[in-house]
Amino acid sequence: MKFPHRTRPHPGKARCTLQLSILLAALACVQPGMAQPAPTPSSAEPSLPYTVKSSDKLIRLARDMLVKPADWNEVARFNQMKDPNFITPGQRLNIPLRLLKSTASGAKVVSVSGDVQTGGTPLLLGAAVPEGTRVQTGANSSAVVQLGDGSQVKLLPNTLAQVVSNRDYAMRDASASGSTTWFSGMIRLSQGALETLATKIANRATPLQIETPTSLVGVRGTQFRVAFDDPASKNARTEVVEGLVRADNPAQQAGADLPTGTGALVKPAEKEIRVVKLLDAPDLSGIPSEVVKPLGNWPLPVLAGASAYRVQVASDSQFNQIVRDLKVTGTGVELGSLVTGSWYARVRGIDGQGLEGFDAVRQLVVRNPAPASWRVANSALSLQDGKTVLTLSGLTPDGLPLNATSYSVDVASDAGMTVPVAAVSAAEPRFVLGDLKPGTYYVRLRAGTQAPDGEVYRFDLPGNWGATVFDVGFALQRLK
Repeated sequence: MKFPHRTRPHPGKARCTLQLSILLAALACVQPGMAQPAPTPSSAEPSLPYTVKSSDKLIRLARDMLVKPADWNEVARFNQMKDPNFITPGQRLNIPLRLLKSTASGAKVVSVSGDVQTGGTPLLLGAAVPEGTRVQTGANSSAVVQLGDGSQVKLLPNTLAQVVSNRDYAMRDASASGSTTWFSGMIRLSQGALETLATKIANRATPLQIETPTSLVGVRGTQFRVAFDDPASKNARTEVVEGLVRADNPAQQAGADLPTGTGALVKPAEKEIRVVKLLDAPDLSGIPSEVVKPLGNWPLPVLAGASAYRVQVASDSQFNQIVRDLKVTGTGVELGSLVTGSWYARVRGIDGQGLEGFDAVRQLVVRNPAPASWRVANSALSLQDGKTVLTLSGLTPDGLPLNATSYSVDVASDAGMTVPVAAVSAAEPRFVLGDLKPGTYYVRLRAGTQAPDGEVYRFDLPGNWGATVFDVGFALQRLK
C-alpha cells in the first residue's frame, strides 16, 4: 500500500488534513509552532506519556509503539482528542500500557535457602524466573527473586508467590533519536509473607505491585512488607519501613496512603483502611548474645504495645537466607535446634491488630554447654510438713563425692527456665521447695561458687502427690 506524501498547508491555514485508509494509511500532519495542552485521559488505567515532535508522523508512531497500529483510534479516545487524525508538536499523549509494545524483563533467583521449589522442582541459585512462575518456600526456608528493575522480593518461610508481570516498555524519546525504557512489575502473593525492597528508579510505567486475594499494594521506591497469612479472616497486612505505599481494597473500592513507619490491615468486608503507627524496634542491648544448647532458650525484651514478637534467624546480615521465622507469645524463644555457630537474629513487636513493627538485630552465637564441673548422682523427693523437699548428692568430674559449702536450686514450670516457681539456697544439698502442686517441673543447680551444673533436670509430681504418694526416688531426670 502506498501512502500519499504530506503536503505543506497554506501559511494562512491553521490545520492540515490526514487521509486514512483502513490501517491508518496516511501520514499525520503537524502544525509547526502550535503546541496543544496535554489532554486529560479518559481512564485511570496505567499509561505512559509521549510528547509529539515536529518530525513525527501518525502512522509511524502507531507502527513503532503499538502492538496493533489500528489501535490508534483507541489512543485518541483515551486522550479525548477531537480529531484522531491531527497531532501537533509539543502535544502530550498518554498511551495505555495494554496497547504498547513490551518485552519480558529478566528476573532471577539471587538467594535461596532450604526447600524452595517451582512446580515441584527445586529452584536453584541463579535460575531464571519467567513471568507466570510460581515460587514456594517450605518451613525454615526462604528465597530472594530480583526483578528486571533491580527490585528484590524476599519470600519468607511457608510462602507461595507468583511473578505475574516483569516487563519493559520502550518509549520513543522526544528529545533524542533513541528510546527510554519503562518498567512494570507485579507479584501475586497467595499465602505467607513477602519483604520487598523496590529500587528507586524514575521510569516506572506502574508502581511495583504486590497483589493478595484481598488487597493491592503499589510503590515506586521503598521498603515494605506484605503478608496474607490469616486464611480465616482473609485480612492482608502491609507495613512500611521506608517510603510511601498505596494500599487498596478492590472489593470495597477503597484505599489509603501509608507513609514511612505506618501499617494497615486490609479487611475485605470493611471499607475503611485504618493507618496506624508501627511499634518501635525492641531494645536487645540487655539480651544475651549466646544461646546454649540443647534447649537454647533466648529471652525476649519487654516492648510496650507488643502482644507477641516475630523472631527471624538468618545466616547472613541481610536476612536473605532465613532459616527460622517464628511468632512468639511468651517471654523467650527456643533456638536450640540451630546448629552451633554464628547467626543473625532480628526481633520486632506485633501489636494487637497483628501489625509488625520495626526490626532490632542482634548477632548470636549458638554453642554447646561447657563441661559440667559436677553432676547429680542421686536424688529424691519427699513430702514433709506439707512441703516438697528435694535431696540429692553429686559427683565431681573425677568421680569423687561433691562437698560444697553452699548449694542453690532454681525451679521453673518450663524447660526454658523462663517461668520461675522457686529459688532456694541451702548449706547442704537439701531444698525445701514449698507447696508444689502435681505436675512437671524443671530445675537448674549450683554448688558453691562453681558454675551451674549446666544441665536442666525435670521431675514429676504425680496427681495423687500428698494424698497416697509421699516419696519419689531417682526424681531428677536430665534433659537430653
